[in-house]
Amino acid sequence: MQESQDGTPDGPDRTAVSVRAVTKTFGQGAAAVHALKSVSIDIRENEFFTLLGPSGCGKTTLLRLIAGFELPGDGTIELDGADITALPPHRRPVNTVFQNYALFPHMTVAENIGFGLKMLGRPAADTDDTVARMLALVQMEPMAHRRTDQISGGQQQRVALARALAPAPKVLLLDEPLAALDLKLRKDMQLELKRLQHETGITFVFVTHDQEEALTMSDRIAVMNAGEILQVGAPNEIYDHPAHRFVADFIGDINIMSGEVKALGEDAAEIELAPGCRVSVALSGGTMAPGDRVDLAIRPENVALAPVGGAATLGGTVANVVYFGAGTSVHVTLDTLTDFVQPCPQEVVDLYNKIWTRLKQ
Repeated sequence: MQESQDGTPDGPDRTAVSVRAVTKTFGQGAAAVHALKSVSIDIRENEFFTLLGPSGCGKTTLLRLIAGFELPGDGTIELDGADITALPPHRRPVNTVFQNYALFPHMTVAENIGFGLKMLGRPAADTDDTVARMLALVQMEPMAHRRTDQISGGQQQRVALARALAPAPKVLLLDEPLAALDLKLRKDMQLELKRLQHETGITFVFVTHDQEEALTMSDRIAVMNAGEILQVGAPNEIYDHPAHRFVADFIGDINIMSGEVKALGEDAAEIELAPGCRVSVALSGGTMAPGDRVDLAIRPENVALAPVGGAATLGGTVANVVYFGAGTSVHVTLDTLTDFVQPCPQEVVDLYNKIWTRLKQ
């Protein structure tokens, strides 16, 4: 499917949330902070959409605007084609899961899940049926009659999700709900969230600063910085084909070097990284001319080490070797350039694993 530059789908997919030229400024005069700068984005029905970026980039502000907790300075927000820009939060068919969950500690799990339905005036029988379905959905039936201050953080997060899903909102907004969990539980909940989104068919809009979290769960990702959306795309598009230097640097590990275009061929360009150090790079779109300054971005997994005297394009010295469980990184100081990161060769990792296996035996 083709998309416009702001992420708008050109195909037949229905749009759940449409944000058009939205701005948001906090404060006035010299102290003004421009949290959002004419942001436009379309979020499709039934997709897991993630707003990703560093602290202060505007992602939570955009989420709060969709929820109705903040009003934009300019622009419009539509849900299912209806303008909701000025509607208060309780009149929008959306629900929000906050980072701190905001559960009622004096209520049981079941009472927390059913609270919103009671406030909406749903019949008691319907409320009970919905609570039972939600408990099954988040696998919390055994905890139904416990107070929420008597269950773990991961269980509290499941209850918060069930409570938000119970009224069947058209859109569920999630403001970094996994941030307070430990690493193992956070990874488990990533898969759980994706399962819930798939089973309910509700559009999820997820806010995070964690790149791995975004890549793991999302159908599409909007990378934000300084109040702007820099790129929208599927996880593999964002990772393999970043459209902006910030996106390349923010998503995963990468080596970025600056150079000058010295020659252009039909399919490749010759880039000089330093005097006497040139590399040939395949062209993948865009326009350039000899003399242009360019950034060369190389993922660590696309680099191979070679011994001295081997067929290596760049020379350097191993500065550090870092083992991080799932793999090993080699940090190399290049002779004429900056530090470089490269995964340890697989044969070295295999040898390490064989030695470790024998030691354990």
